[in-house]
Amino acid sequence: MTRLALLLLLALAACDPVNRDAINALPGDAPGVRNGPLHRPGQPCLLCHDGQIGDPSEFSVAGTIFEHPGSLVAADNASVSLTDANGSSYSKTTNAAGNFYITPGEWSPVFPISNVSVLGRGARTPAIMLSDIGRDGACAGCHFDPAGPASSGHVSLSSDDGGTLP
Repeated sequence: MTRLALLLLLALAACDPVNRDAINALPGDAPGVRNGPLHRPGQPCLLCHDGQIGDPSEFSVAGTIFEHPGSLVAADNASVSLTDANGSSYSKTTNAAGNFYITPGEWSPVFPISNVSVLGRGARTPAIMLSDIGRDGACAGCHFDPAGPASSGHVSLSSDDGGTLP
């Protein structure tokens, strides 16, 4: 009985009400899309993929890349390259939903991540992010729609200034 009580206590401690409320505020999955690599493009992946008890697998960095700022067309097969504070680099390719994710077993960056570039299929020049990633690896934590004072909008292969990401 003591073991069961300890497990219940651990499970309750893992239920962060702020995190739970943020997850509940997200839009649901698109019709016909099951949980997996193609679900919830453009949403903050690390809200659920944070490694807590009962959650899905943990991600160290994850996000979605779209073709254009004003479009929700996924950038399939784009290469996302990142370099952390220690100079360690890692690249990942987006899937059909434009999603990419990196698990701590693949790469566990030291923040801030200072160099981020995205190269789309057939492009000669990558789009480069000018600011550091200092908080966590969830791209949609800062890049969400609609674009405005709180966000520059979703991450895309192109931008209004010809290839520099916000």
